[in-house]
Amino acid sequence: MRGVAVGSEEGRGVASGAGGAWTRWSRQKSGEGAGGAGPALAVPRPLPRSRGAVSGAVTAVMLLLTVSSVAPIVVMYYVPIWGEIDETQHMREALEQFYALRENIDSQVMRESPVSISTKLTLGNEPSALLGFSKTAGRLVSNPFEGSLSIHSTDDPTEIYARSRGSLTFSSQNAYIAQQSYIYEQGAVLVAGSSGAVIRAPPHFSAAREPSGISLSVLFISLAGDYSSLAGTENVAIETRVVSKDRSVYEGAEWAIGQNMTLNLTTPHPTAWAVYFNETLSRPMTNLTWGADYNITTGDGWVRLDIQWVNKMEVQVAVVEVRLR
Repeated sequence: MRGVAVGSEEGRGVASGAGGAWTRWSRQKSGEGAGGAGPALAVPRPLPRSRGAVSGAVTAVMLLLTVSSVAPIVVMYYVPIWGEIDETQHMREALEQFYALRENIDSQVMRESPVSISTKLTLGNEPSALLGFSKTAGRLVSNPFEGSLSIHSTDDPTEIYARSRGSLTFSSQNAYIAQQSYIYEQGAVLVAGSSGAVIRAPPHFSAAREPSGISLSVLFISLAGDYSSLAGTENVAIETRVVSKDRSVYEGAEWAIGQNMTLNLTTPHPTAWAVYFNETLSRPMTNLTWGADYNITTGDGWVRLDIQWVNKMEVQVAVVEVRLR
């Protein structure tokens, strides 16, 4: 087999046969086309760009622009809506749990059961909306020293028949809806907000007109234990246990001619209690008249109820120990 010189005519012919256009371009670049005798250099042809890579980059940029333009709209309009829904559901759940707390304590007192009962309260809600913007917390305070309720003779304030104190208060820390507090005091559940408070679940208090006068019945629930406070989003167990219960009925003898009685209540929500007392005593079933049969006076942090001509009075006092877990 005969070798072929690269610089020979035959070699150039072979090169031309394999790719004439490429060889001529190579010669011109190497100077051979201008009469030079140097060898032809093989210069690679530039690779074409990938259309798929360019298309992917454009798609990524368009997607980024879309997300960046939609995200502010979501944060501005949809996140607050999601937050309101989450917080409203949580507040409704917490109120139902306070109702359950009252029912459990009433059941323990009525049965005089020494067995502890645990009631769950959810302090806050974990985020279920975008980026956790709806996460809110709450605070629960058990204060056996706050507020008091007493009943005594109007004519002799030193003659005290019963007394109770203590409260449980849940306070929200909402980000999207109005703040509210749920309070358990004197056997009642109150809902308090910026516009005031109202009694949602009443205490055990009743009065009625009898042929011989007015009968009165009151159950005092006094909370005992240590002051404690918990905050966060987790579930809290409220343990309650009846420590003692007493019942006394006053009638006959000097009660036959009627006694004037006074209830004194110290509370952060005197207006709510005043409204409750008036609505309870003035209803048709009770049939008592403001001014003639009773009178209500309120002040800063207190309310006083005077009832005249009481010829029978039933007073119960229950002491309930409270612990937060």
